[in-house]
Amino acid sequence: MRRKITAIMCLAFVVIAFAQISNKLTTNTILDLMPRQHSGVRKAPSVNGTKLSAFVKFNDASVIDSIKQLGVEVGTVAGNILTARIPIDAVDSVAALQGVDVIEAAQKVTLAMDSSRILTNVDKVQAGQAPLTMPFLGKGVVVADIDAGLDFGHPDFYTSDRKTLRLKRVWLQADTVGGTVPAKFGYGKEFTTPEAILKKGTDLSSYAHSSHVLGIAAGADTTNGNPYYGIAREADLVFTTFGSVDTGIADAMKYVFNYADSVGEPAVINMSLGTQMGPHDGTSLRDQIADQLAGPGHIFVGSAGNDGLVDAHVSKSFTADNDTLLIGIAFAESLNMAGSGEMQFWGDEGKSFKIKVCTIDKTTLQPVYQSRAFNASRNYSGSVGLQKPYDMASGSFDIVTQTSPLNNRPTAHITLNLSDYKPGKVIAIMVIGEPGTTVHGWANNNYCCFRKWNEKMDLPDNKYQTGEIGGVGKNVITVGAYVTRPFVRTVSGDTLNNGGSAGWTQGFPLHDIAPFSNQGPTLDGRMKPDISAPGSYIISALNSFSYSDASYVLMGKDKWNGRTYGYGAMQGTSMSAPQVAGIIATWLEANPTLTTEQIRETLKNTAIKDKYTGDVPNNTWGYGKIDAYAGLVYILKNFSSVEQVKKFTDTWKGTPMADGLHVLFLKDVDKTRINVYTTSGALAKALSLTSKTTGDDCVVSFDGLDKGVYVVHVSGGGKEQTFKYLNK
Repeated sequence: MRRKITAIMCLAFVVIAFAQISNKLTTNTILDLMPRQHSGVRKAPSVNGTKLSAFVKFNDASVIDSIKQLGVEVGTVAGNILTARIPIDAVDSVAALQGVDVIEAAQKVTLAMDSSRILTNVDKVQAGQAPLTMPFLGKGVVVADIDAGLDFGHPDFYTSDRKTLRLKRVWLQADTVGGTVPAKFGYGKEFTTPEAILKKGTDLSSYAHSSHVLGIAAGADTTNGNPYYGIAREADLVFTTFGSVDTGIADAMKYVFNYADSVGEPAVINMSLGTQMGPHDGTSLRDQIADQLAGPGHIFVGSAGNDGLVDAHVSKSFTADNDTLLIGIAFAESLNMAGSGEMQFWGDEGKSFKIKVCTIDKTTLQPVYQSRAFNASRNYSGSVGLQKPYDMASGSFDIVTQTSPLNNRPTAHITLNLSDYKPGKVIAIMVIGEPGTTVHGWANNNYCCFRKWNEKMDLPDNKYQTGEIGGVGKNVITVGAYVTRPFVRTVSGDTLNNGGSAGWTQGFPLHDIAPFSNQGPTLDGRMKPDISAPGSYIISALNSFSYSDASYVLMGKDKWNGRTYGYGAMQGTSMSAPQVAGIIATWLEANPTLTTEQIRETLKNTAIKDKYTGDVPNNTWGYGKIDAYAGLVYILKNFSSVEQVKKFTDTWKGTPMADGLHVLFLKDVDKTRINVYTTSGALAKALSLTSKTTGDDCVVSFDGLDKGVYVVHVSGGGKEQTFKYLNK
């Protein structure tokens, strides 16, 4: 009897221990560790050989040594979160450590100019228009891109005279050829000299995404009248890939800031990346580690994502009389992945819901198959096989349910891997919620989306779709996209519009939000995006190694250094995010210690509002359209210290513009006198100004005066300066 009791007690201990371990693993971690029953959509993206790439959240720093003793390779440590590569057979042992709170497997990530500089007022910043005292071009600032497809030797990434390469560091996380292994990370190869970087050439010879993105943020090629240069033209550049999973993104963040700190410069990191898989509330460990790494002079900018034309979201608030959500699934047939899909559903903390996979008859509108109901608040993981004729489909689905250790919300994570389902049947998800709870679901739109197949189903939408990585983090400036160029003409004379159809030759409406731009809010109710910028079409640098890439249109070519370089058009929030990253680099030049919250305050007070943005802030535009010039003046007036202002040796900066001479006050002046003279010395105009403070702008208009050159004399406070203006 005693032996039997002992056996029962041992079994109980094992069950409790297993439950404790499972409570520390997120749903995607459990899915990745499950035996592969199929070759469908989810192929354990975090697993590389015998190791799991993951984030680990801990409550006691001393546990790091214990983690390492289990054979774990520890990468970035930020606050109480680290990135790691964990031997598969050691995952349970790591989870069992008392100091470990959560293990979240890395997730797979997808990669999400000339006229835009005018519409964002970047041209005024680059010209140093008054009240600015000098051009702001990102000098002394690091602009970094975590991405793929960069042409390291493109003239855009040199100084404007094409003499000096501005690309200072390159880290290729999956590379094994050339370079050196970065000491603090232990994998991939980094390239740290111009010679090594140029010899490597590119990270990916079949893609141009990063070339385009970094060219927008900081391209400097102005030779031969090239109009397609970028914003922060004097910034130092850093580029890093991320493998294929997001732990690499966290390591890349740390790598960039380590370099920037080593040279004493602030840094802005652009992330034109995204996924719909995740909690959408800023609690993923990737978002939390970004929160730890952000700070004064450490800024993140990300794209909102391009799923606005796809219904990848569904939600419902349940009542006693309406406790069921039924939503159909539409698969990406063109990818030859019919029947493969991935989705997550999240409920409210302290509440629960149940979830089923169903097959619905299109004719009768009745379910012909329903799986058992899985309680989302309880720990469960398993594969369910489907067999005809009962299910009317063959294949299987994997499901993991739990109360998430990230945010205490009940969640269900499902991957569908079906085949041979009948044309007259559709796959659907049924959610049964307790009264008073709201459930949100997201589909991985790389493989499927939600669809209302009949009147008994609920209606999906494109709300709450600001993507993970670039979109929902609390310390990420998230960027939506609006239309500044509805079509482009190629060098061959062909016209390409951005979403138009027959009879709609101009494509998306000019100056309005791009229909593909994702909308917020976040699941925890924060506004997203934060701001919007031009993203359709944008012309920027291409990768000379990948001209076969059909995702862009060649706008021109230039032979230099034995290669042919060019520029082309792309569209997406991947293009709008680097606009903001480049602008923020110019702001960091004015104040290297800017914080995310100071930038948000600047956006709130200076963004452009018009008939397209409507009442802002809102979850389509954020605070509106970014204004680089107004934002820079605001920062100089509100966030620049006396020491920072002292670097301006002049009292005024005069910048000729189409509407007159802009006189920017670089210092406080009680009274200012502005006299306008002809070249013969005759007084043509006189202005007297009362007290002005640093950052104020005065426009001297030449309306009514004859065409020609004028001399403008500005005096006040014992100082005087003279400027020339050509009145055309």
